[in-house]
Amino acid sequence: MIECNRTMDQAKRDFSLGRLSSAVIIRVPMSTSEWTVRLSGAKGDAGMLLEVQTLGTRIFHSLDSAAQALEQIGFSFNQLKVQ
Repeated sequence: MIECNRTMDQAKRDFSLGRLSSAVIIRVPMSTSEWTVRLSGAKGDAGMLLEVQTLGTRIFHSLDSAAQALEQIGFSFNQLKVQ
């Protein structure tokens, strides 16, 4: 698998071009209230959503804010499945 991290603008662009196929919201290890977003590409690449300023992994402080980021990219969903 190829690692391909993206900023929000890059993710929006890639989604609109059909280059993103799915996303997963992942809890930050050792945290109860911080989340990250992992994006999966149509060609098997995957990577984290990044902060523009630091190019570090973008951290969300609620599931709602992570879900809103996915909707801003272009993804849509109507349920959250928990495992």
